[in-house]
Amino acid sequence: MLKRLLSELAISSLLCFGERLLERFMFPGLHRTLARLAAPDPARADDIVTLIGEALGLLAIVWLFNGTLYAIGFLTRRPLKPQVPTLVAVVIVLLTFAGAYGEWATLPAVPPAAGVNSAPH
Repeated sequence: MLKRLLSELAISSLLCFGERLLERFMFPGLHRTLARLAAPDPARADDIVTLIGEALGLLAIVWLFNGTLYAIGFLTRRPLKPQVPTLVAVVIVLLTFAGAYGEWATLPAVPPAAGVNSAPH
């Protein structure tokens, strides 16, 4: 039981960390918006510690659901099937990624930097 639990924890932590990395690469600048800024200092938004903190937060959400399922399975004396915690993790990670895409797609256009493609005065 412990081996199964540790393997599920490892798989879900890799899923959460991979989702955060994929989000940073596919949606540049999304993690720097005010609504999604996880670091108290905006200069630390690109820090690896912030990325790990976001992944741990997502992992906590996943394991809130998985822990509840384990508790229900224990109380009803029906063990969980081996694929259930992984499927729950995949669904939550996909919904998080879809939400990130929805937020990134609705971001306003970034104005061009000063001096780039601007007409002379």
